[in-house]
Amino acid sequence: MSTPLFLLVALALWLSLLTPSHASTWLKTGKQTTRPYGHVEYCTRKPFDCRSRRANSKLQSARLTVLSSVNQSVNRSIKPTSDKIAFGRKEFWTSKARSGDCEDFALAKRAKLMRKGFNASHLLLTMGYARGEAHTVLVVRTRDGDYVLDNLENEVQPVQSARMSFRKIQSPDHGGHWLKITGKTGKQPR
Repeated sequence: MSTPLFLLVALALWLSLLTPSHASTWLKTGKQTTRPYGHVEYCTRKPFDCRSRRANSKLQSARLTVLSSVNQSVNRSIKPTSDKIAFGRKEFWTSKARSGDCEDFALAKRAKLMRKGFNASHLLLTMGYARGEAHTVLVVRTRDGDYVLDNLENEVQPVQSARMSFRKIQSPDHGGHWLKITGKTGKQPR
């Protein structure tokens, strides 16, 4: 490869690392839907986390290095196990688990990102199916698109690349409400 061509390729690679992998896709939501049983119980213990909140219309940039760091550190810090084994109950959601299931990973990531200045209305618990089983992840809503932080993947994924079928998501304006996911859109949410 010639030196000028090599420099051009190196510059393009460097620029791609500086800017987020633009998702430019967001989950499209519909009407309010049922709340997961585990979340209902979680809200009785943590009512301050399940109330009306300002859905800040100004979305932050993705800050992928922060998202990636949090995703990987939480994935390493929690031992995957069922709630029945970890807590002696069929469902128990917590952000402070040393061992737990997908909801515990998602809540721990959410708590850590809030401590790093992310707005709660942009950190949305999201349910669907992955690998043929019910699964919960954290979706981070940014001006660059929605990103998925998943305990089954160490890499943060734009929502359109995630290997998951999405069914419901927390409402950005109320932590205790859930919305049906009706598809994906290239139009930024308000």
